[in-house]
Amino acid sequence: MLVKDIMRRDVVSVEADWTIPELVKAFQEHGITGAPVVDRDGSVIGVVSQTDVVGARRGQPPSSAAFHAEPEDVEEAVGMHVEECDDTRVEQIMTPGAITFDESATVAAVAKAMLERHIHRVLITREDRLCGIVTTMDMLKVVARMPLGMGPRERPRVTRAGRGR
Repeated sequence: MLVKDIMRRDVVSVEADWTIPELVKAFQEHGITGAPVVDRDGSVIGVVSQTDVVGARRGQPPSSAAFHAEPEDVEEAVGMHVEECDDTRVEQIMTPGAITFDESATVAAVAKAMLERHIHRVLITREDRLCGIVTTMDMLKVVARMPLGMGPRERPRVTRAGRGR
């Protein structure tokens, strides 16, 4: 299977000179957690995510924050709220550069790169121009469609830390 078969073509990009509140608003309006950062000419210069925003707010490097929610808590986790309005710009918190693959790459190659590099989104190009994005959720959709039976060992189990059985 090729990555062009699973990529999202409606890529939301952000600009490097946006403020953090502008970025958070775009994430909320589009229901996304990260986006490519483009310059004024539309060329990709980096990637930014909610993790970068949280890390910047805490004064930590981008890779140190994480988002986790229990399934029943998802409805309560409606988005981010930035209390401090300063002049921090996307270019100050983004990850410069981006991992890209041509649309003719295999899903397996992209999945392997995502695992090895611990990344949640990969940009897809056609003739060196951005044409799509693949996220971990897109990969999970592929896995969920695989024709595997769910035997007793394959059924998910939910456990909660700190709760007795």
